[in-house]
Amino acid sequence: MRESIKIKTNDYNFKFRVSGLIIKNNKLLLVDMDNSGFLCLPGGYVELGETTEEAIKREFIEETKRKVVIEKYLGVVENYFINKYCKKIHEISFYYLINFVDNNIALNDFTIIENDKGQRIKLDFKWIDINKLDIFDVRPSFIKNIIIDKLEFNHLIFNDL
Repeated sequence: MRESIKIKTNDYNFKFRVSGLIIKNNKLLLVDMDNSGFLCLPGGYVELGETTEEAIKREFIEETKRKVVIEKYLGVVENYFINKYCKKIHEISFYYLINFVDNNIALNDFTIIENDKGQRIKLDFKWIDINKLDIFDVRPSFIKNIIIDKLEFNHLIFNDL
């Protein structure tokens, strides 16, 4: 088992992540992890020795039990924020437009219990109409702008500290 790329110090936590956008019939697949109260894109940590493309494919198998194909690299985001534990986070995340290999999947919400290195995490997946994203707490919040801008970006920096 490889180690996820993350570093913790007294001042900051660093995360190296991947996130995937699946859009079907004008709906975006989002996930609420362990009843967090907000929605985010599916994805997770990149592991040492793993490419970001390998990581997004692995994460989707782990989280949705389905294989994905990468349609387009969207960009990388440097994100600085304070998490729910009041810890400063420095996150680098690669974003991909992806699709399920089995493209005939119904747009039904579903729940998966993921075993993430011994920790059980409840993942509630929801298909949210892109035109109604504003009424949901989606994090990071810049995801809404990326979708409005027609998924065109290469490198963004967001600093909410």
